[in-house]
Amino acid sequence: MEIGNGETPSRILIVCDSTKDRSIHEFSKVIRQIRMCGGIVHPGDTIRVFGVLHKVLHPMGYLMGVAPENFLGATHARAVEEEVLKKVDMYVGMLQYSAEQCERDRVDIEVKITAGTPLRKAIINEVATSNAAWVIFDRPLRKELRYYLKHIPCKAALVLDNFSLQILENEYSNKETEHFDNKQFYSLSKPVPLPPVSDNENEQPVNTTNYHISPESSDTASIWPLSFSSNSKEESIVSHSESQPNPKKEDSGNTRQIMEYYAPIISNQKRRPSRNRYSDVHVLCVTCGLNTELDSMRYSYPEIQLATNNFSPDNLLGEGGYGFVYKGELKDGQRIAAKVRKESSTQGFSEFHSEIFVLNFARHKNIVMLLGYCCKENLNILVYEYICNKSLEWHLFDNTNKVLEWNQRHAIAIGTAKGLRFLHEECRGSPIVHRDMRPSNILLTCDFVPMLGDFGLARWKTDEGEIQTRILGTLGYLAPEYAENGIVSVRTDVYSFGVVLIQLISGRKAVDSKKEDQQPSLRQWALPLIERLALHELIDPRLGETYNTYELYSMAKTAYLCLQTEPERRPSMADVLHLLEGEIDHFSHLTEQFIPHYSM
Repeated sequence: MEIGNGETPSRILIVCDSTKDRSIHEFSKVIRQIRMCGGIVHPGDTIRVFGVLHKVLHPMGYLMGVAPENFLGATHARAVEEEVLKKVDMYVGMLQYSAEQCERDRVDIEVKITAGTPLRKAIINEVATSNAAWVIFDRPLRKELRYYLKHIPCKAALVLDNFSLQILENEYSNKETEHFDNKQFYSLSKPVPLPPVSDNENEQPVNTTNYHISPESSDTASIWPLSFSSNSKEESIVSHSESQPNPKKEDSGNTRQIMEYYAPIISNQKRRPSRNRYSDVHVLCVTCGLNTELDSMRYSYPEIQLATNNFSPDNLLGEGGYGFVYKGELKDGQRIAAKVRKESSTQGFSEFHSEIFVLNFARHKNIVMLLGYCCKENLNILVYEYICNKSLEWHLFDNTNKVLEWNQRHAIAIGTAKGLRFLHEECRGSPIVHRDMRPSNILLTCDFVPMLGDFGLARWKTDEGEIQTRILGTLGYLAPEYAENGIVSVRTDVYSFGVVLIQLISGRKAVDSKKEDQQPSLRQWALPLIERLALHELIDPRLGETYNTYELYSMAKTAYLCLQTEPERRPSMADVLHLLEGEIDHFSHLTEQFIPHYSM
């Protein structure tokens, strides 16, 4: 088969180290050189920008290498997924101008990011599986150029410092060919759309994109869970479907799955015909009421029955107002927590269905993931990922063998704030109000990464105002406006989070049934101490001197702001996160706005 002759579509790879930063300028110049250099790209070909991510930011805040043995947990795998998705979206944004230029030559551009180590093996694996006609090596890869030229069977070029291309002499030999285990790589690819075209400057563009998610092997499902988060309000997880036919050469040996992200359809929108390749799918839309199908999330009752050993008492994790929670394991090895509604529960099927929608669109590394649901007659079951290390409540109040360390408490506060900020400000559609923020609903991984759970009371907030509802929640954590009048807003959660911060600092329960009835509330006890800066009286005595004074000050002052009686005087969760991360300028701004008499 002839490659690169203009008759058979070919793929040209631009390979780079995605751990390093890239710019629009770099990509534009390299692709321009490829177009100008005769013999590399022809009409009908595809240019794939392929990046390898070999280091990611761990949820606890440090960089770590990407390897399957380092990411066996769902939380770690999710961190990799989110970093890969973020990098793909970043590259797509930087390549849109180049895509417009390439369309004139009838050449497509796509992005593929692979997470895995070592870097050179990921590159060789991609060259082999994509049947590339050309490989263009980025400048930092020149150090191992000899190795690459011995292991790739196609033509190659190197990007020089002035962004021109140097054609390389291939040294490939079948004897040098290496074969790698595909399960050590995790990939996500996406075509680069053209910049939106509109007859009206105020008209919103249609954002129709297509993600190809490749764990590269069906054996890797337990290592790389297929779940993604997007902070964009225009993108949402819609469905799992099989890959659409593509006239271009498909990657050989890959098991591909596609997640399609669609924006709400805007009528009378202009699209370029050559890019209108994907069908429109209905999504959950607050304005028009369109709904996403949930069939892909549905489990059969026998599946859950088998996973939980017929709801064995030995598998019972706990009991709440909603029902019973059982741990279990699906056939594919996925560990689950099955939440079974009590017959006497006041939550009806419509509320159950609503909760599924809320959780389906709340995908974040600090939020417990809803895997699916099950319905049988009057029995409703929610299926969550299993979080391995109990709750913050257990570690703060019930674990007598080990005291939760200060650095863990501080990290839990920040992670929980990130989860709440996502619900309030970044979740697609409307903000979500949790309504039951407390330590028992903050689950922890073995690395003490916090995960917000128990969304039984969570609700969409459909406008910027407050909503009035019946009073549900937990005594000691309810904001005054909610406890007295049933008024709910995102600031209701902020108040509850302030109580949690005081508990993290002090190790005290919000309501202690063993104490006398006349004991002051946790808020009444803590706020005067913070006002006097008597933080030595506020800190958990079990910690001794093993705490960071500056972090303690930041947490205490943040809690003070969150616990203001008037909702409008409380900060947003974005502000809370800034404060917890120690941004002094933000403190000055907020103290002037909320508490003028309380200076730095």
